[in-house]
Amino acid sequence: MPILSRRSLLAASAAALAWPAAAQPGVSDVADVSQPVLLDDRIARGYRRDVLLRWGDRVAFNAPPWNPHLPDAEAAATQFAWDARLAAIVEPPPAADGIPRLVAVFSHTRVDPRMAFPSLLPNPAIEIGMVGASVVNLEFLGGRWVVVDGGFQARRLTGTTLCRLAGPAAGDARLRTSEDPAGMAARGILAAEGGCATPWRTVLIGEGDASAQIAAWRDLAPRFREANEPNRFGWVVELDALDPTAVPVKRTALGRFPKADVAVTRSADGRPVVYMTEARRDGFLYRFVAASGPDGDGLAANGALLDEGALSVARVEGSTIRWLRLPATAAALIDARMAAEQAGATPFDSPSGLAVSPDGRLFLACRGGERTPARLDSLNPRPINPWGHVVEILPDNRDHGADAASGAVLILGGDPAQPGSTARYGAGSRVWLACPAVLEVDRRGRLFIGTAQGPLQRSTGIADGIYVCGTASGATRGTIALLYAAPRAAAIGGLRFSPDDTTLFSVVRTPGAEAGADFTRPATRWPAFEPALPPRTTVIAIARDRGGPIGG
Repeated sequence: MPILSRRSLLAASAAALAWPAAAQPGVSDVADVSQPVLLDDRIARGYRRDVLLRWGDRVAFNAPPWNPHLPDAEAAATQFAWDARLAAIVEPPPAADGIPRLVAVFSHTRVDPRMAFPSLLPNPAIEIGMVGASVVNLEFLGGRWVVVDGGFQARRLTGTTLCRLAGPAAGDARLRTSEDPAGMAARGILAAEGGCATPWRTVLIGEGDASAQIAAWRDLAPRFREANEPNRFGWVVELDALDPTAVPVKRTALGRFPKADVAVTRSADGRPVVYMTEARRDGFLYRFVAASGPDGDGLAANGALLDEGALSVARVEGSTIRWLRLPATAAALIDARMAAEQAGATPFDSPSGLAVSPDGRLFLACRGGERTPARLDSLNPRPINPWGHVVEILPDNRDHGADAASGAVLILGGDPAQPGSTARYGAGSRVWLACPAVLEVDRRGRLFIGTAQGPLQRSTGIADGIYVCGTASGATRGTIALLYAAPRAAAIGGLRFSPDDTTLFSVVRTPGAEAGADFTRPATRWPAFEPALPPRTTVIAIARDRGGPIGG
C-alpha cells in the first residue's frame, strides 16, 4: 500500500414534513462492498482509496522518524497521533502557481496505552503530546490529493498548547487556577472530538469529556490537581488554521459540556449559527446564534463573533423541535448541562455527528441508547436502540435562527432481516448499518454516513464503513449503499469533501483496537500488515477511478 507524501410514530413524523424533491443522483450508482468484518479494508468498484497519513507520520517539520517500539514524548508531540478524527477542510486563497491547495485539521481525542505502547502501560508524559490536533497541508498533484511534507501551516497542538479563554465566562472565578489567576487562558486541548470550518475560514473543534485524562495525569503537572482545572475544558475551540502563529481561542459563549460534534451554518439574516451535540448517551442538541454576522474573512476580522449571542437547547414536542434559550450567565455557561436540564431539554440517543445540507436541512446522527417507554418521542422512537438512527431537521421557514423546526427520522439502524426488527431504510437498500457517528452532505444533498460500533461490532458481524444515503423525496429517500468498509475494529472518524466534491476525505480510526487486543496482539495489523508494526490510524482519500463527483 503506497504512502503519498504529498414505525406509526415514525410515519406520523415523516408525514409532518414535506421535504422537497431534488435533482439528486440515486445511491444505486455505488456498488456495495461486502459487509462482513475482515482484516483489510474494501472500496466499492469504480473507486480508489489513497492513503495520505498515518499514526506516527511527520506533521511538524522537526518530527523524527516514527519508532513505535521506542515511544518518545518530544516525537509524539510532532507526529500524527494514535487516534484521530477529521474536523475540517479549509481552502486557502489561490496561489500564483495555480496548484489547488487545502488545509486539513484533525482532532486527536485519546490514547489507549494497551494499543499505543509496547509496555501496555500508561505514559502520561507521552500521552499529553498525543492528544490535541494536527494541521496538515494538502496539494492536488498528479490527479490526486497528497500531503505536503513540511507545509507552511503544518503543526501540532497538544495537551500543553496555550489557548485563550474568551466570551462571557472568561475571567470567572471558576476558571481561575494558580497558573492563571485571571482565568483568561487555558493550557491544552483535551478530548478533542468533531469540528467544522466556519464561513470565515477558521475551524471549530469541540472538546469532549476530559475528566479521565485529567485524573490520569494528576502526577504529571500540578495543574491537573487543581479543582478548577476541569472547568477549562469542554469548550468549543476556534483555530485559525491558515495562520501558524495564531493562538487557539476557547469560546465560552457556546457553553461548556462534552462535545461530540459541531456544525456551522447561517440564519436568514446572515448571522452564524453553531449546532453542537453532547457526547452522552442521553445527550442534548444545542444551538448558538451569534448576535451579528461576519464582517470579512479570517479570524482577525471576526475575533469576537462567537463571543456574543444566544445559547439554546432543543426540546421535542411531537414532530416539532423548540429551542429553549439558556441563561447567559457564567454559571449556566460553565455547567450548560445543568442549565439545559432545568430548561426541560429532550435527551437524544447518543447524539453524535451533524451536517447541514445546502437546502437548509440539518442531519443528526444518533449512535443509539436506551430509554423508558414514557420517554419515547418522535425523534427517539425505540426503547432499546443499540443500532442508532439518523434524524432530519428542517428549521421553520428554512431559517436556522427560527425558534422552532420540524423533525423526522430518516433511517433506523439495525438488520431488517432479523425477526422483530424495527430497522427502516429506503426501498432498494441492500445493506444495513449500526451506530451512525459522523455525517457529511455533498452539494447535491446526498448524506454520507460514517459508523462507529465499538464493541457492538462483535455481535453485528459487519464492518464499520462509509455509506451514502438518499435524502430527497421519492424512490431514493432513505436508501443506503456501502461505499467503503473499514478493517476489523476500526471506526470512521470524520467525513469531509474537497470543494468540488470529487474527493471524500476520512480517517480510519484505531484499527485492531478491540476488547482483549493490545500492542503485541492487535485484531489486525492494517494498513501495512507487517509483523513488527502495530495497526495505525490512517487518513484516506476516496475518489472515482475516472474522476467526477463521489457517488456518480
